[in-house]
Amino acid sequence: MTTEPTPGSASGWDQATYRCGRCGAESTVTTEEAYLQAVGVHADAHALWDRLNPIERDGLVSILRTILSAPALGFEFLALADRQQHTGDGTQSLPDPAVPSTNTPQPDSSPSNATARATE
Repeated sequence: MTTEPTPGSASGWDQATYRCGRCGAESTVTTEEAYLQAVGVHADAHALWDRLNPIERDGLVSILRTILSAPALGFEFLALADRQQHTGDGTQSLPDPAVPSTNTPQPDSSPSNATARATE
């Protein structure tokens, strides 16, 4: 992180450049608020990157590229999701979770099946 003073400015500088020590990204801003936001958002991005495995990263990057290339699509998709959630349309019901020996297939241990297996 560095600040680059510009001669002649009243406050000592009129811009600041943030340089990330992990990835080398640079961001130059003109206000302290913008600087703090840039540093915070970049740190959050690194934290998210670190939490995801490579498959999750690829999936999220693909989704973000699609949504960010068409912001109206993103807003409309979120609105659609909200409508579907409230009306219940478009949702799939999930089967009950498997409970061993209650709703899961069990091998047939009847005497007739044991005879059939012995002849195979």
